[in-house]
Amino acid sequence: MVVLLTAACGSKAETHEPPPAPPPARVADAGAPALVMPKVATYDDLAAALAAVIPADARVVGFGELHSRTDRPQIQSTLSHFTAEAFPALANTLSDLILETWLIDKGCGSAATEATTKLEITMRRPMETHNDIGDLADAARKAKVQPHAMRVTCADYARISPPGKPVDTEAMLDLTTRELGRIATEAVVHRDREPGHRPLIALYGGALHNDRFPDPALASWSYAKQVDEVSHGHFVEIDLIAPELAEPDALMQKQPWYPAVKQATTKVQVWKRDERSFVFVLPREKPTP
Repeated sequence: MVVLLTAACGSKAETHEPPPAPPPARVADAGAPALVMPKVATYDDLAAALAAVIPADARVVGFGELHSRTDRPQIQSTLSHFTAEAFPALANTLSDLILETWLIDKGCGSAATEATTKLEITMRRPMETHNDIGDLADAARKAKVQPHAMRVTCADYARISPPGKPVDTEAMLDLTTRELGRIATEAVVHRDREPGHRPLIALYGGALHNDRFPDPALASWSYAKQVDEVSHGHFVEIDLIAPELAEPDALMQKQPWYPAVKQATTKVQVWKRDERSFVFVLPREKPTP
């Protein structure tokens, strides 16, 4: 059993280069005026957008999403979009894929299963998430990309889900940041010792942990600084935003790129936050007839 956690080269692009960077902005910012459309580049699909923004010398790409939730619009998950549209465009250049997930350690007994179940309920994870993670891991193996899951100890289960108490969200965030940073660091060091390795390592998880420019209050929950250092300044942050999931989110509504959510159509919109930091607003899902 696996759980996806939270904290929180293709067709031609209409605009070939991302716009100049505005000042860094994250969750705590007041954001641009609601009716002011930010400067965005538009692309036909995710593959084209990735080809345009990932530098040739990139070493690690950290993807962050707004997770699907049972109390939000039920649309195709961002994770499944990534598997179908983005992963095939990157697969031949990837050596490793690190997922914000874990396999339950049966050696920890019922505490592991109970903690995982309680976390999924607290985070309102749809049941389909398990299949989406499995599909991406399977795609990685078929493409000879090494998938990685987080390592969760018995002590970790006890910390994040104390018996008889609510899930400890901060402990969960600490664990996720620790594990994603650790796995990415080890993967970079290992691959650098391996001649002829594929150049890229990708991480996929929540849009809090990959922040290159985090709010100071949230900085301890981002692995980006650690991974940027081990990759010698070759880390790229890409947030994947489904408009239907951003619209009900009060924090997302304060972002300077949020007007692009309201303008979402059939194109991928890319807002450049700063150097090697991008927000992708995905196309709006077509209504079911």
